[in-house]
Amino acid sequence: MINVLDLDEQIRRFADLGITFARGGSHRVWGTENALGYFGLNYIELISVQDERTASAFPRDGAAAVFDAARDFNEGIERINTIAIRTHDIEATHLRLKNAGIPVGDVVDGRRVDQQGNEIRWSIFFIDNTISGLPYPFFLEWPGTDEQREEQLSAQGLITAHPAGDLRVKRVIFEVPDVAGMARVWSLLTGQPESAQSAEDNTDGGVVIHLHDRDLVFRNGTANHITALEFTGAKESLRGQSLVIGDSVLDFL
Repeated sequence: MINVLDLDEQIRRFADLGITFARGGSHRVWGTENALGYFGLNYIELISVQDERTASAFPRDGAAAVFDAARDFNEGIERINTIAIRTHDIEATHLRLKNAGIPVGDVVDGRRVDQQGNEIRWSIFFIDNTISGLPYPFFLEWPGTDEQREEQLSAQGLITAHPAGDLRVKRVIFEVPDVAGMARVWSLLTGQPESAQSAEDNTDGGVVIHLHDRDLVFRNGTANHITALEFTGAKESLRGQSLVIGDSVLDFL
């Protein structure tokens, strides 16, 4: 999820690089709107405020990432917000984290209306606090299997070839003051072990958590936030370039 001030402007910026984003719709209960760019089943959500009154009237508990997006909008900040992690059994994931002492919010049914007027549904839970100031991820369950979801999204024209290449997010870069402590928490959240980064990454004590075909990389720094996404698969026309969105950067390797 990336917090932005103007959805249409950011859609145009991605399009200029050969990356396709499309407006997703509105979250009426929160007063927000989004645009989505799919990279296989993985997607990036650009989120902004549509109704400032509604977006200023809900608490952080129960909708932490959306609350943070609305707050950033009000403060004129653009940056990567946090990541969502898909689960196929959201109740079991919720119970595991709750039993581990993570301050999970309730599992709720989410919904939004797409550009064609279709209502999109999912199950979701947020984590109410932060980890020493760093936002937690949130967890989603979509109906159906991965294969069914990919087929549906392809039929809707949402999963489509990007002119810039077969892009995939390979690494999510966190800059945090306590690398070891933060990595331990995220290892608990994801259920995946930590490992030291290889010397070729030149990250001076960084730690990585492998989450399927992606890496969550924790590096020492003062931002205490996700600061970068690194993509593979870019064609020569895009390879080696970066896109800066406020306080964050997307690197195309």
